[in-house]
Amino acid sequence: MAEKIYNVFLFFDAKDVCSVVGYTAHAHEGSDQEGIDLLRARVDADLAIARKMRLSKPFTRSKYNARCRLGEGHYLYDELFVHVGAGASPLFVSTPVLNGKARFNYSSEHGDLDVNDVSEKLGEPGTMVDWLRKYASDEGINFSQLIHDDYFLAIKLTFNAGLYVSAMKLLVCCIDSLAYIEYGDDRGAFVKWMEEYCELAPLGITAAELWELRNGLLHMTNLSSSKVRKEQVRRISFRVGDAPEIPRDVGGVYYFDFLGLVQAFAQAQARWIESYNNDRGKFATFVERYDETISDSRVAVARLGSGGFATAP
Repeated sequence: MAEKIYNVFLFFDAKDVCSVVGYTAHAHEGSDQEGIDLLRARVDADLAIARKMRLSKPFTRSKYNARCRLGEGHYLYDELFVHVGAGASPLFVSTPVLNGKARFNYSSEHGDLDVNDVSEKLGEPGTMVDWLRKYASDEGINFSQLIHDDYFLAIKLTFNAGLYVSAMKLLVCCIDSLAYIEYGDDRGAFVKWMEEYCELAPLGITAAELWELRNGLLHMTNLSSSKVRKEQVRRISFRVGDAPEIPRDVGGVYYFDFLGLVQAFAQAQARWIESYNNDRGKFATFVERYDETISDSRVAVARLGSGGFATAP
């Protein structure tokens, strides 16, 4: 008995946004693999005659790639299958299109995308640990271990070596990263994340003050961001050890306890992770943005011609 199978086309514009999809349907009798082979062979011919429809929710290529990582890429254009009455699990091949031409350099089955398989088939030099596969289990993603390996290993190394300024720089960079994952490219993300998840009142500081300390440390390695110099925000710094008999306000600088901030951040991280249990829809965005990060724990290893190895983030 013949079934309808579909060549699906994702039309990306110059800004890498897909707001239009197309399709060509075929009646097919035979195995699924024979159907897939037929669709792949007809990509160019079907593209020329594809019917188009506009999506109610456009998506970016990075969002599409992230959903493919989870085996959910087709969820972004499921309304196409509803529109054509394709049923619950149609057989289809999807192809990105740019400037009217099919554009792809890798082909895979629909399902979880293996980035190492992608690298191998594209002939890219070296292999890299796929964080999504490494930290995934039947229970979900081990967020705590992932953040620990990518950020806190270096923070602990510098702190235990007495390199406290370097450790603080790494800590605020970690907050930057989690804030970006949560809110995207928003200059206010650091403060928003800290106000949403971190309880700073016991330390006697605010998220806005910590942000200005972050700016001074990362840009100039001092305590004087532009707002601090203009006396718009209180100058703060940190100390290791918080004996009650030692005043916190000294010489116009308010000192909070470094370890107190670490503990407050740990509790904030737990609240942030819990937010993913409360809103599972956030996870695809997490994958999309975390794929952009680089880490000492995830480097590509390439064998050199001499038999040696090279690594790169």
